[in-house]
Amino acid sequence: MCYTKPILTYLKIYTAIIIILLFSINLIAKDLTLQAFKELKIELTNNEITIEQFNEKILQLDIDSDIFKISKDLFMDNMLSLEDYIEVIENVLMSEISLIETNETNNSLENTSVLNGDFIFQTEITKLSQYIVGDFTYGELFDNKFIFEENELKEISLTQNNKNLLKFSKPKLIINKNKFIIKSNVIDPSDPAATLKYRFEGNINNDTVNGKMIVSYYGNDLPQGTILVEANTINQTEKNLESNIVDNIKQINLKFKIVRVNTNVPTELAARVNNIEKLTFLMDSEKVNEIKYEEKSNNFFTRKNIRSFKDIKIKLTNQNILKGKSRLVVKQFSSENLTIYWNIDLSRDHPFGSVVIELVGRGPQIELIPIK
Repeated sequence: MCYTKPILTYLKIYTAIIIILLFSINLIAKDLTLQAFKELKIELTNNEITIEQFNEKILQLDIDSDIFKISKDLFMDNMLSLEDYIEVIENVLMSEISLIETNETNNSLENTSVLNGDFIFQTEITKLSQYIVGDFTYGELFDNKFIFEENELKEISLTQNNKNLLKFSKPKLIINKNKFIIKSNVIDPSDPAATLKYRFEGNINNDTVNGKMIVSYYGNDLPQGTILVEANTINQTEKNLESNIVDNIKQINLKFKIVRVNTNVPTELAARVNNIEKLTFLMDSEKVNEIKYEEKSNNFFTRKNIRSFKDIKIKLTNQNILKGKSRLVVKQFSSENLTIYWNIDLSRDHPFGSVVIELVGRGPQIELIPIK
């Protein structure tokens, strides 16, 4: 006697009925995603597309719902009718729209966060598809920027070495209590024809963004929804940002990456893009007294090239922003007037900003950014 298969069948049917009942409320809303679904439904009904084509295009709508996923599995196992499957999709879409509208009109509700301010943070690559062509590697960092104003996303960017990696198209912000989701179609400037979607899920705690970023592919050359890049926010204290009190002098150690070198910079100075340079700032109260460099770690800031840092006028303003300027005396060009402009924000878990070496009268020559 074996009743396993009938019992499983009844359980699946019972689950399907519950799903349909959960979404039996009619929600009225207008949205391009919902309109796209209705057009697909008409095409399927008129036999203009196959059920396989219908499912492929449904995946492109990027529906974020466990109930939809369960329903799809039940339908593929012939445990849910086509009519019920379509009804679930439609109600899920309308329910999602309802959630967005609720967040837009009820920002003052208790237990719902109000997002305001500029948030600059870094994400670290934790997953990388084999289909990615380029120089990305595990552990590589991206610079992220969100600007919120009264629960509206005013600006979003993803950069590396001051270069925009993606162009965002009408990003959508969804807020649910203390969590938020950002969804957007994006364009990779290096491959504009690729159909990509961006998604960030996270929260903001103590003015720090925590979460995960995913970029997925929705074109025809790979399986729909293939994750190309996944990156998590970095929240740990950075080792390169150390402060020690030694004889009443504050010591700050920072690590920099060269991101721009003017063509006029002599090659013998060994100032090359992606070089890593380490510097130490010795401070008396809020003022920088001396800048030192680690000979073995650097390529450009070495005794071979640098004679000294002079006329140091750098302060730690508001206890967290290292800002000011100094002169740089290069041995081979001691007569040249080189000025370094410092602007480094130390207020977050990782430093952010830029350092620009400028030749007076000829503009910027070398630019560096602080890194982990």
